[in-house]
Amino acid sequence: MTSPTRPRVDRVVAVVVHHKSYDSVGSTVGLLIDDGIDNTRVVVVDNGQEPDRRAELAALLPDGVHLLFEENRGYGAAVNKGVEYADSLGVPYDYLLVSTHECRVETGAVETLVAALDRNPEAAIVGPTLTSGEGDEFIWSAGGLLTPRLRLPRHYFHRAAEVPPQADAEVGREWLDGAFLVTRRSALRDRAVDERFFMYMEEVDHHVALRNRGWKILWIPSARVWQSSGGIPPYYLGRNMQLFQRWNGTPISRIAATPWSIAHRALSDVRHRKGLNSVSAMIRGWKDARGVRDLAGGPVVIVNPLGGALAHYERELTDVIQEVGHSTITLSAFEPSHSGGSRLGWLSAYFRLLIRSRLTKKRHTTVVVWPALGYLDAVLVRLLAGSRAFVVLHDPSPLVRSVGYDGVSIRLARVLAGDRFIIHSEAAERVTKSSNIESTVLPHPVLAPIQRQGDSPGRRVVRVLGQYKPDRDLVALEEIAVSICDKDVELEILGRGWPEVKGWTVTDEFLSEQDFDDAVDSASVVVIPYRKFFQSGVAIRCFERGTPVVGVGGTSLDELVGVDRELLVGPSYSSTWSEAVKYALERKELGDQPESNAVRMASLAGWNHWLGSVS
Repeated sequence: MTSPTRPRVDRVVAVVVHHKSYDSVGSTVGLLIDDGIDNTRVVVVDNGQEPDRRAELAALLPDGVHLLFEENRGYGAAVNKGVEYADSLGVPYDYLLVSTHECRVETGAVETLVAALDRNPEAAIVGPTLTSGEGDEFIWSAGGLLTPRLRLPRHYFHRAAEVPPQADAEVGREWLDGAFLVTRRSALRDRAVDERFFMYMEEVDHHVALRNRGWKILWIPSARVWQSSGGIPPYYLGRNMQLFQRWNGTPISRIAATPWSIAHRALSDVRHRKGLNSVSAMIRGWKDARGVRDLAGGPVVIVNPLGGALAHYERELTDVIQEVGHSTITLSAFEPSHSGGSRLGWLSAYFRLLIRSRLTKKRHTTVVVWPALGYLDAVLVRLLAGSRAFVVLHDPSPLVRSVGYDGVSIRLARVLAGDRFIIHSEAAERVTKSSNIESTVLPHPVLAPIQRQGDSPGRRVVRVLGQYKPDRDLVALEEIAVSICDKDVELEILGRGWPEVKGWTVTDEFLSEQDFDDAVDSASVVVIPYRKFFQSGVAIRCFERGTPVVGVGGTSLDELVGVDRELLVGPSYSSTWSEAVKYALERKELGDQPESNAVRMASLAGWNHWLGSVS
């Protein structure tokens, strides 16, 4: 186990973006490995599109390093592909290091950056002091700022001989240079790099977006990395400056920032007698930015009153909505179990979020991802969030007594609210119909499923994940324990409130988002031991990450398992829980399954159609 007092360099996956730099990439990768990153945790994404040199590139890299070949869709696409591949490896990691192909990391820099993220859980990204120059080395970047009026990106201490002495171990910045960054895994999932920039300035856009979501961006002065850079080519400076201002600027900067930059370049070139070729390229880029699409649909405001428990659902919903062409704005609050506050304070914060959602200037749709007050939320969102606000009703008939699910609340929702609820299963629809509550059935939002890479681990683990609830089938778990006698198979339950279950190792603990993903990735099989449920977020998560699930047939699990009906229990399925688990343990990977894509496509199609109807 890693010592909690040491930075977790062994919890880092490194992605090196390579484009036709065969002289430098081997050194870049070698220095990362020398600084503590294991060979098998380094992924090189090559977008040079030179198939005749692939063998040459592979020979330059140490054994064990992963090498991907991608068409050249730019830096952002290469980073996103690296993240997708890192997730598919099935190894636990907390942080993703991204480096371009020519960076040279100084000894200890990776550990210093990881330590900074360990100390600052609110930080999304940290970056080093970047230096450049051969012989007379100088500062390339110590993080960046945006100028007050025109929001022009500027480096701190750019081309200075050295940075002044820094009293702080880390310094807040508005953005960091994308040449070398260490990013918290959850932040990259929260907001991927926008690939529409193609080259340059996507990191500025990305960091501004993360700061707007409440994350911090930190420059770490004591970590140093050398890089070679010639700056931004004029064409991309004009193009991407205009895109950045279009999506992040003020009314003034959207109009004036790029023309001011072009005029500044023109005066500089005339002064230095360089001609106006670079100015012409900037103007072409400025004009070409008009052809880059905005997200087509109107904005969707996502209100999440359970910022801890529903963080992953929020990410799934955000991903689906953005994929079908709508921009999103997220407003969230943490529930008392995460924030330590009172229930009254949490409800007050939730009411404020609903009011804020109504104040969004553009015509928009609001989706509340959890009803804090049950059926009463239908009335509440209509009053506070407006006529185009809807509530996702995950459990229309909770087993545990909850506020807002009584007869009076249901009648108020039926009379005053209209069609406000979104539900995710036919079983849930039957419950709402029985109470004459109008609802819209939409597919559960689903991330694009991952195809796992490499061999399965030797240790075989059957897991149950999540907190104990009265509808958990303990008899089914005991039957599995009696029938699975293989000493090489471990049976584990991870979650709060579980009683002892014969034959299973029970760990009573809360799983963070990262811990949950790690537990899914390292499991051979995940069991969903419910007697009754409307949909399973755990099963969806396993589906997304390529881990087989065992559960009750004739439910929402059917579409997730596709042709593998033996994974489910019931008539026309496996006859017992242990039979289904044994099948899952012996099951061979089937590669790309059309059912996997079908589930994702159905989710996209359902939400796209609904958003089009309510926009």
